[in-house]
Amino acid sequence: MIGSPARPARDTPAISAEHESRCLIFTGKDTSRALADPREIGELLKDEHNFVWFDLAEPTAADLALLKVEFALHPTAVEDAALIHERPKIEAFDGYWLVILHAATLGADGRLVLHELAVFLGRNFAITIRAHPVFPLHEIEHRWLSRGTIPHTPIGLMYVILDVIVDAFHPIAAAYDERLVALENHVVARGHRDSPTVLRNVLRFRRELVTVRHAATPLREILATILRGDLVALDGSLNAYFRDVHDHALRFTDQIDSIRDLLNSTLDVHLSSEAYRQGQVSKQLTIIATIFLPLTYITGFFGQNFGWMINHIIDQPTFVWIGIGSQLAALLVLIGYFRFKRWF
Repeated sequence: MIGSPARPARDTPAISAEHESRCLIFTGKDTSRALADPREIGELLKDEHNFVWFDLAEPTAADLALLKVEFALHPTAVEDAALIHERPKIEAFDGYWLVILHAATLGADGRLVLHELAVFLGRNFAITIRAHPVFPLHEIEHRWLSRGTIPHTPIGLMYVILDVIVDAFHPIAAAYDERLVALENHVVARGHRDSPTVLRNVLRFRRELVTVRHAATPLREILATILRGDLVALDGSLNAYFRDVHDHALRFTDQIDSIRDLLNSTLDVHLSSEAYRQGQVSKQLTIIATIFLPLTYITGFFGQNFGWMINHIIDQPTFVWIGIGSQLAALLVLIGYFRFKRWF
């Protein structure tokens, strides 16, 4: 893939406690066992009654090479799964299909964390590849291994993965709702006193909304493709489950769109209040300048050395009545005019 960076190769083997990787074998009786040596996978897959789930977290180059050998995967398919920032998609190959997913969680500091997953689904195998930061597997494994109506098949595992990923979006929507309310209250309470902070928070929030929407929106098309049976015939017993996940994905994107619209409205309110405040300040400055305009003229006029002024303004009462009195009269006239115009 031109222009897409490859994931960094690591020396640590894939099946390790550090990477939380797993290889589970299902024998058709809903029982599973862990496989220590992945080189046995090829032989196990020859028995159609066996189902192999191979999970790789931050795989090495050797792990990816192992996939080509044991699962007979096409090199371009493995290359797509090994790339960073590959777009979400669903694609069919000879005997299996590849699904690229973007998931999201909230970190301990409340920041959005994006995860990339690649899922290979074959007739009797499933491969999950989790890039850094690694999406947690415990919830997927818990739902998958719990006794229920979901069959231990590749399409059943695909449902569980999609269900967990979509469910992980809803706490994000709830957190964003609370964040929006707090931001609205901050805009109303603080007003212009914290304008730069408000703008930074709004722009950062909007970028996160765009990011999480780009991660969630492709899920709708992926789920629609599965529901239509374009790539593989869907088990009728799972049809309702996939429709439910599809509805949840639609609801989340609708929530994000609503939050984004309300955030834009909050930004508009903030900018309008800022414009109104600046208009009020400009009006106040205009009033002050208008008041001092006639006062400056009067002081300048009486500061001239005319003979009449020198001969008639010879004592303090005359100075007060003519000099200061004319300024006070001009001030009162201007105040009366401003009140008439409802400037204040």
